[in-house]
Amino acid sequence: MKKINSIFLCLALSALFFLTGCKDKAVPSSVVDTVINNKALIINEIVNVDSKSSLAEISDEEYEVKADFFEANGLKFADKDVFVSAVNSDIAAEEEAGKALKVMEDNDIVVSGNEEDGYKTTIKFMFAEREVNMNVAYDGNMNITDITFSPVYSMGEAMTKAALNTLLGMGSVFCVLVLIMCIIYLFGIIPKIQKASADKKAKKEKVSTEASVDKTIANIVEKEEGELVDDTELVAVISAAIAAYEGNGSADGFVVRSIRKSQSKKWQNAQY
Repeated sequence: MKKINSIFLCLALSALFFLTGCKDKAVPSSVVDTVINNKALIINEIVNVDSKSSLAEISDEEYEVKADFFEANGLKFADKDVFVSAVNSDIAAEEEAGKALKVMEDNDIVVSGNEEDGYKTTIKFMFAEREVNMNVAYDGNMNITDITFSPVYSMGEAMTKAALNTLLGMGSVFCVLVLIMCIIYLFGIIPKIQKASADKKAKKEKVSTEASVDKTIANIVEKEEGELVDDTELVAVISAAIAAYEGNGSADGFVVRSIRKSQSKKWQNAQY
Protein backbone atom coordinates (compact mmCIF):
# COMPACT_ATOMS: atom_id res chain seq x y z
CA MET A 1 0.00 0.00 0.00
CA LYS A 2 2.86 2.35 0.86
CA LYS A 3 4.45 1.62 -2.53
CA ILE A 4 1.22 2.57 -4.33
CA ASN A 5 1.01 5.84 -2.37
CA SER A 6 4.64 6.59 -3.22
CA ILE A 7 3.97 6.00 -6.92
CA PHE A 8 0.96 8.36 -6.92
CA LEU A 9 2.98 10.99 -5.05
CA CYS A 10 5.78 10.80 -7.63
CA LEU A 11 3.32 11.09 -10.48
CA ALA A 12 1.68 14.16 -8.89
CA LEU A 13 5.05 15.83 -8.35
CA SER A 14 6.07 15.07 -11.96
CA ALA A 15 2.87 16.61 -13.27
CA LEU A 16 3.40 19.67 -11.10
CA PHE A 17 6.97 20.13 -12.37
CA PHE A 18 5.77 19.61 -15.95
CA LEU A 19 3.04 22.24 -15.65
CA THR A 20 5.47 24.64 -14.01
CA GLY A 21 7.92 24.16 -16.88
CA CYS A 22 5.17 24.76 -19.47
CA LYS A 23 4.09 28.05 -17.92
CA ASP A 24 4.79 31.03 -20.17
CA LYS A 25 7.77 33.06 -19.23
CA ALA A 26 7.21 36.66 -18.28
CA VAL A 27 7.30 39.07 -21.21
CA PRO A 28 10.52 41.15 -21.08
CA SER A 29 10.04 44.72 -19.97
CA SER A 30 11.76 45.93 -23.15
CA VAL A 31 8.98 44.35 -25.18
CA VAL A 32 6.31 46.06 -23.08
CA ASP A 33 8.10 49.40 -23.46
CA THR A 34 8.25 48.95 -27.25
CA VAL A 35 4.53 48.14 -27.36
CA ILE A 36 3.66 51.23 -25.31
CA ASN A 37 5.85 53.44 -27.50
CA ASN A 38 4.38 51.97 -30.69
CA LYS A 39 0.83 52.54 -29.42
CA ALA A 40 1.26 56.31 -29.52
CA LEU A 41 2.79 56.24 -33.01
CA ILE A 42 0.04 53.97 -34.36
CA ILE A 43 -2.62 56.28 -32.94
CA ASN A 44 -0.99 59.38 -34.46
CA GLU A 45 -0.10 57.84 -37.83
CA ILE A 46 -3.16 55.65 -38.47
CA VAL A 47 -6.08 56.19 -36.07
CA ASN A 48 -6.08 60.00 -35.88
CA VAL A 49 -5.14 60.67 -39.50
CA ASP A 50 -7.88 62.36 -41.53
CA SER A 51 -6.82 61.36 -45.06
CA LYS A 52 -6.80 57.58 -44.54
CA SER A 53 -7.79 56.94 -48.15
CA SER A 54 -4.44 58.32 -49.30
CA LEU A 55 -2.64 56.04 -46.85
CA ALA A 56 -4.55 53.06 -48.18
CA GLU A 57 -3.21 53.87 -51.67
CA ILE A 58 0.29 54.87 -50.60
CA SER A 59 3.01 54.38 -53.21
CA ASP A 60 6.22 52.44 -52.63
CA GLU A 61 8.30 55.63 -52.55
CA GLU A 62 5.98 57.31 -50.05
CA TYR A 63 5.96 54.23 -47.86
CA GLU A 64 9.77 54.09 -47.84
CA VAL A 65 9.85 57.66 -46.47
CA LYS A 66 7.22 56.81 -43.83
CA ALA A 67 8.96 53.53 -42.95
CA ASP A 68 12.22 55.41 -42.29
CA PHE A 69 10.30 57.77 -40.01
CA PHE A 70 8.68 54.84 -38.19
CA GLU A 71 11.98 53.02 -37.74
CA ALA A 72 13.66 56.17 -36.42
CA ASN A 73 10.98 56.23 -33.71
CA GLY A 74 11.15 52.51 -32.91
CA LEU A 75 8.11 51.39 -34.93
CA LYS A 76 8.71 48.71 -37.56
CA PHE A 77 6.20 47.13 -39.92
CA ALA A 78 7.03 43.78 -41.50
CA ASP A 79 6.21 45.23 -44.94
CA LYS A 80 4.04 47.74 -46.77
CA ASP A 81 1.07 45.33 -47.03
CA VAL A 82 0.81 45.13 -43.23
CA PHE A 83 0.62 48.92 -43.00
CA VAL A 84 -2.00 49.21 -45.78
CA SER A 85 -4.04 46.38 -44.23
CA ALA A 86 -4.03 48.20 -40.88
CA VAL A 87 -5.28 51.41 -42.53
CA ASN A 88 -8.08 49.57 -44.36
CA SER A 89 -9.11 47.81 -41.14
CA ASP A 90 -9.34 51.17 -39.34
CA ILE A 91 -11.41 52.62 -42.20
CA ALA A 92 -13.83 49.68 -41.99
CA ALA A 93 -14.13 50.10 -38.21
CA GLU A 94 -14.91 53.82 -38.58
CA GLU A 95 -17.62 53.07 -41.12
CA GLU A 96 -19.33 50.89 -38.53
CA ALA A 97 -18.46 52.59 -35.21
CA GLY A 98 -17.83 56.22 -36.15
CA LYS A 99 -14.71 58.28 -35.45
CA ALA A 100 -12.24 57.33 -32.73
CA LEU A 101 -12.64 59.42 -29.60
CA LYS A 102 -10.18 58.18 -26.98
CA VAL A 103 -8.08 55.26 -25.79
CA MET A 104 -9.61 53.25 -22.96
CA GLU A 105 -7.52 51.84 -20.08
CA ASP A 106 -4.54 53.85 -21.27
CA ASN A 107 -2.16 52.53 -18.61
CA ASP A 108 -3.35 48.90 -18.68
CA ILE A 109 -1.60 47.22 -21.63
CA VAL A 110 -1.32 43.42 -21.51
CA VAL A 111 1.29 41.77 -23.73
CA SER A 112 1.36 38.00 -24.20
CA GLY A 113 3.58 35.60 -26.12
CA ASN A 114 7.28 34.85 -26.43
CA GLU A 115 10.20 35.46 -28.74
CA GLU A 116 9.70 32.24 -30.69
CA ASP A 117 5.98 32.63 -31.40
CA GLY A 118 5.79 36.42 -31.34
CA TYR A 119 3.85 38.82 -29.13
CA LYS A 120 0.27 40.06 -29.10
CA THR A 121 -1.49 42.95 -27.42
CA THR A 122 -4.95 44.51 -27.49
CA ILE A 123 -5.61 48.23 -27.06
CA LYS A 124 -9.19 49.34 -26.42
CA PHE A 125 -10.62 52.45 -28.07
CA MET A 126 -13.89 54.25 -27.63
CA PHE A 127 -15.29 55.23 -31.01
CA ALA A 128 -18.31 57.48 -31.49
CA GLU A 129 -20.84 54.63 -31.50
CA ARG A 130 -19.16 51.67 -29.81
CA GLU A 131 -15.99 50.25 -28.32
CA VAL A 132 -13.32 48.98 -30.73
CA ASN A 133 -10.35 46.71 -30.00
CA MET A 134 -7.08 47.28 -31.82
CA ASN A 135 -5.24 43.93 -31.97
CA VAL A 136 -1.52 44.20 -32.72
CA ALA A 137 0.73 41.21 -33.48
CA TYR A 138 4.56 41.25 -33.43
CA ASP A 139 7.17 38.73 -34.48
CA GLY A 140 10.17 37.84 -32.30
CA ASN A 141 12.09 40.86 -33.62
CA MET A 142 9.23 43.23 -32.70
CA ASN A 143 8.22 43.82 -36.31
CA ILE A 144 4.46 44.40 -36.58
CA THR A 145 2.95 41.57 -38.62
CA ASP A 146 -0.75 42.44 -38.27
CA ILE A 147 -3.06 45.19 -36.97
CA THR A 148 -6.84 44.73 -36.93
CA PHE A 149 -9.62 46.95 -35.57
CA SER A 150 -12.60 44.90 -34.37
CA PRO A 151 -15.82 46.55 -33.08
CA VAL A 152 -17.15 45.15 -29.79
CA TYR A 153 -20.81 44.12 -29.78
CA SER A 154 -23.14 43.76 -26.82
CA MET A 155 -24.68 40.39 -25.99
CA GLY A 156 -28.00 41.44 -27.55
CA GLU A 157 -26.31 42.58 -30.76
CA ALA A 158 -24.24 39.42 -30.92
CA MET A 159 -27.34 37.25 -30.45
CA THR A 160 -29.24 39.24 -33.08
CA LYS A 161 -26.38 38.91 -35.53
CA ALA A 162 -26.12 35.18 -34.81
CA ALA A 163 -29.88 34.79 -35.35
CA LEU A 164 -29.70 36.66 -38.66
CA ASN A 165 -26.80 34.51 -39.78
CA THR A 166 -28.76 31.40 -38.81
CA LEU A 167 -31.84 32.56 -40.70
CA LEU A 168 -29.72 33.43 -43.71
CA GLY A 169 -28.09 30.02 -43.65
CA MET A 170 -31.39 28.19 -43.23
CA GLY A 171 -32.99 30.34 -45.92
CA SER A 172 -30.18 29.52 -48.33
CA VAL A 173 -30.56 25.80 -47.62
CA PHE A 174 -34.34 26.03 -48.07
CA CYS A 175 -33.95 27.83 -51.40
CA VAL A 176 -31.51 25.19 -52.61
CA LEU A 177 -33.93 22.43 -51.58
CA VAL A 178 -36.79 24.14 -53.45
CA LEU A 179 -34.55 24.45 -56.51
CA ILE A 180 -33.69 20.74 -56.31
CA MET A 181 -37.40 19.87 -56.02
CA CYS A 182 -38.16 21.96 -59.10
CA ILE A 183 -35.40 20.23 -61.05
CA ILE A 184 -36.70 16.79 -60.00
CA TYR A 185 -40.24 17.84 -61.01
CA LEU A 186 -38.96 18.96 -64.41
CA PHE A 187 -37.40 15.53 -64.91
CA GLY A 188 -40.97 14.17 -64.98
CA ILE A 189 -42.32 16.86 -67.32
CA ILE A 190 -39.52 16.92 -69.88
CA PRO A 191 -40.16 13.34 -71.18
CA LYS A 192 -43.86 14.20 -71.62
CA ILE A 193 -42.97 17.30 -73.59
CA GLN A 194 -40.56 15.31 -75.71
CA LYS A 195 -43.21 12.62 -76.32
CA ALA A 196 -45.83 15.21 -77.28
CA SER A 197 -43.37 16.81 -79.68
CA ALA A 198 -42.51 13.41 -81.18
CA ASP A 199 -46.22 12.51 -81.56
CA LYS A 200 -46.93 15.84 -83.23
CA LYS A 201 -44.04 15.30 -85.61
CA ALA A 202 -45.21 11.74 -86.39
CA LYS A 203 -48.74 12.99 -87.02
CA LYS A 204 -47.44 15.61 -89.44
CA GLU A 205 -45.38 12.96 -91.22
CA LYS A 206 -48.43 10.68 -91.39
CA VAL A 207 -50.61 13.43 -92.85
CA SER A 208 -47.87 14.26 -95.32
CA THR A 209 -47.55 10.59 -96.29
CA GLU A 210 -51.33 10.21 -96.74
CA ALA A 211 -51.43 13.33 -98.88
CA SER A 212 -48.58 11.96 -100.98
CA VAL A 213 -50.38 8.62 -101.41
CA ASP A 214 -53.62 10.37 -102.37
CA LYS A 215 -51.77 12.47 -104.86
CA THR A 216 -50.07 9.38 -106.33
CA ILE A 217 -53.41 7.54 -106.63
CA ALA A 218 -54.99 10.57 -108.25
CA ASN A 219 -52.13 10.73 -110.74
CA ILE A 220 -52.55 7.02 -111.54
CA VAL A 221 -56.33 7.34 -112.01
CA GLU A 222 -55.85 10.41 -114.15
CA LYS A 223 -53.28 8.59 -116.24
CA GLU A 224 -55.52 5.56 -116.69
CA GLU A 225 -58.47 7.75 -117.61
CA GLY A 226 -56.25 9.46 -120.10
CA GLU A 227 -55.30 6.11 -121.57
CA LEU A 228 -58.95 5.19 -121.82
CA VAL A 229 -59.71 8.34 -123.76
CA ASP A 230 -57.05 7.37 -126.26
CA ASP A 231 -58.54 3.85 -126.62
CA THR A 232 -62.17 4.81 -127.00
CA GLU A 233 -62.88 2.34 -129.78
CA LEU A 234 -61.17 -0.49 -127.94
CA VAL A 235 -63.16 0.29 -124.80
CA ALA A 236 -66.39 0.22 -126.81
CA VAL A 237 -65.56 -3.18 -128.30
CA ILE A 238 -64.58 -4.67 -124.93
CA SER A 239 -67.68 -3.23 -123.27
CA ALA A 240 -69.91 -4.77 -125.97
CA ALA A 241 -68.14 -8.13 -125.61
CA ILE A 242 -68.60 -8.14 -121.84
CA ALA A 243 -72.23 -7.12 -122.20
CA ALA A 244 -72.82 -9.97 -124.67
CA TYR A 245 -71.08 -12.41 -122.34
CA GLU A 246 -73.19 -11.33 -119.41
CA GLY A 247 -76.32 -11.52 -121.54
CA ASN A 248 -77.06 -7.85 -121.20
CA GLY A 249 -78.19 -5.82 -124.08
CA SER A 250 -76.50 -2.74 -122.79
CA ALA A 251 -73.10 -1.87 -121.26
CA ASP A 252 -74.52 0.75 -118.88
CA GLY A 253 -74.14 -1.41 -115.81
CA PHE A 254 -70.36 -1.33 -115.71
CA VAL A 255 -67.48 1.03 -116.46
CA VAL A 256 -64.12 0.15 -117.98
CA ARG A 257 -61.50 2.13 -116.06
CA SER A 258 -58.28 0.62 -117.39
CA ILE A 259 -56.99 -1.83 -119.91
CA ARG A 260 -53.91 -3.93 -119.08
CA LYS A 261 -52.23 -6.69 -120.97
CA SER A 262 -52.68 -9.99 -119.15
CA GLN A 263 -49.59 -12.00 -118.39
CA SER A 264 -51.60 -15.23 -118.07
CA LYS A 265 -51.50 -17.78 -120.93
CA LYS A 266 -55.09 -18.98 -120.41
CA TRP A 267 -56.31 -16.74 -123.24
CA GLN A 268 -54.18 -18.71 -125.67
CA ASN A 269 -56.46 -21.72 -125.15
CA ALA A 270 -59.57 -19.74 -125.80
CA GLN A 271 -61.79 -21.15 -128.59
CA TYR A 272 -63.05 -18.86 -131.19
